[in-house]
This record gives sequence, structure tokens and C-alpha cells, in this order.
Amino acid sequence: MTRPPVTSGRVADGPVFVVGSMRSGSTLLRLILDSHPRIAIGAETGFMGAVVGTKRIPSWKHGADWYQRIGWSEAELDERLREFYAGMFARYAAEQGKARWGEKTPFHTTLVAEMAAVFPTSVFVGIVRHPGAVAVSLGERFHYAYEEALDYWTATNLALVAGACGLDDRFVLCRYEDLVSDPEPVLREVMGTVGEDFSPALLEHHVVQQEQGAPRLADGSTSTRDPVDPGRAHRWAEQLTPAQRTALEGTAALAGFFGYPAAGSEGRSPVDSASGRAWTLTGGDLAALRDRWRGRVDFDHRPPVPALDADPEELARRLAHAESALTRVRSRRAVRLADAARGLQHGRSWSDLTAVWASLRRRRP
Repeated sequence: MTRPPVTSGRVADGPVFVVGSMRSGSTLLRLILDSHPRIAIGAETGFMGAVVGTKRIPSWKHGADWYQRIGWSEAELDERLREFYAGMFARYAAEQGKARWGEKTPFHTTLVAEMAAVFPTSVFVGIVRHPGAVAVSLGERFHYAYEEALDYWTATNLALVAGACGLDDRFVLCRYEDLVSDPEPVLREVMGTVGEDFSPALLEHHVVQQEQGAPRLADGSTSTRDPVDPGRAHRWAEQLTPAQRTALEGTAALAGFFGYPAAGSEGRSPVDSASGRAWTLTGGDLAALRDRWRGRVDFDHRPPVPALDADPEELARRLAHAESALTRVRSRRAVRLADAARGLQHGRSWSDLTAVWASLRRRRP
């Protein structure tokens, strides 16, 4: 088979980024692509958090343009960041005997545009899964409330669509259910976007991963030794309570956009592809589809969601820091006076406000 033509300035050895929500099957997809003889995609790194932090320093008024203050352009900074991180991943790929590198971290799904800008020869392989399945899995794995998990699915997949729509044929999206039920035709279309020949090794990832010496469990406790199991696609529906089925209806519009039934466990609509694909959608397909679905889906509003895979110790440190900062702020004169004034509106006396003012005057240096 000849290699598909390279388009949109993409080169055959550009990085391959896997994006998708947590519990969407992104680790399975990563293991499959990592089984290709030319592609190495290792464990999650979250490196784009460092890239974004370097480009936009948080909690500082000049954080978004700090490099311009010393005469650097954003393009120059991107080039330096690209050299640094590509060098790290390229060394990993070379150690695996592979020509191309890639990466997969779930929160990178919200950073597709940034990744595409820093790595202009990159390609993206997205994966989506039924919201009911993702919510059940998030509840089992991370103990999240069902409604909260559905909000996460909605916000993350809206971000995925937004990032994909600007990438045309640098982006390809597959559904988890299609991947596990008909892996070969799905992967043949995926590899057309990636720019590599289809390899039978992609269908034997559980064998290849063991031969490569991969640990038995990957990120998300995904087994590297288990073959693709189509039965996992719909098992989640047996666990739903009536309340959860009602909550699931809230995702019906966006689920329908991806071809899923409103709240059912079975069946998927054929992909709505202007590019002629039978199993996957390109970024261009998603852009056209988004235009047609704007009356049914609010693509501009994403529900707020918590950090689902954060380090508990780090969260505790952040909470302690925030509480300390809040204590300092509330001790300031203007804040204390404002609190006292609000107290007047809720029945406190003028003597209370006078007492606060007297206390502040005594503390004035």
C-alpha cells in the first residue's frame, strides 16, 4: 500500500497527538497507535501544561507577553519550545526504535489549538465515547457524581470540536464504539490522516505491547495485555438508574451530533462525512457538521468542570494557599469596612461599624 499524500504542510514525521476525554478509550487508542512499527506514544506526560505555563505566566499582569518585554516574538518562543520538547520525545521514540513520536494526555483535549500552533506539522487523532459510558466509568474510577461527569464530558468534547474545526485534514475523529467493534476499517481511515501505511500490528496491540516490554497496566488502569473487547462498548447501560437516565437526556443534543442515540445503549448513526469517509470525521467534516447543528447544540457554552485527575496533595496545598490568601485579603481595611457595611444591610447596628473603624484606626501605622 502506498502512503497517503501529505497535505496542509504536514510532513510524514510530524508528531501524533491523541486527544479525548478521560475514560473515552484514549489509552486504548494510544496503545494501538504505539504498536505501529514507526510510531512511539508513551505514558501520559501532561507536557502542554508546561508549554502553556511558559507562554502565559499565571498570576502576573505581564504574564501573557513577558517574552515580548525582552524582544521575543511568539513565533520565536514557539520555535524554541518546539525544539526543546520535540527533542525529548524524539529521544524516547529513538530508544523504542521508532521514527515518529506522539503523546496522549486527556486534559490536552482542551489545548488542541495551542498544540497545533507550537507543532505545525503535527496531526491529531481524537476519540469520543457515549456520554453515558464515560460518566459511569468516571464514577467508578474517580467517584464523581453522575451529573458532574456528564458536565465534564460535555465541556471536554465541545473543546475537542472547537480545536478540530480549525485543523481540516490534520485532525481525525473516531468513536470508541466503532474502534472496538470494527477496528480495521476505522484504523485504516485513521492512518490515512496520520500519514502512515496500515500495519497488521495495530490489530495486535496486546501482543506488541508485551513484546515491547510495556507494563501490564497503563494510565487509567488500562490493561496492555487485553485484546479489543467489543462487549465493553455497551455494558455501562445495564448499570444506569432511572435518575441517571433522566440526567443523560441533558447531553442528547451533543451526543446526537456525534451520532449517538439520545439516551439509549445501542446503535449509532453513520458518520456525517463530507470527505467521503465511512467511519471517521476530519476537522473539516466537524466544521461543516457544527455549522449545521448550531440550532441544536450550543457550541459556545461549556459547563465548568473540576480537575478530575489532579494530585490530591497538590490540591490540598492549593486549598491551603487560597485560604491563607483569602485571610490576608479579608484582613485589609477596605475589605473589613465593606463587610461591616454589608452587615448594616442585614440588621447590624451603627455601633458595630464604628467599632470596626476604631479598630482599624488603632492599627494604622
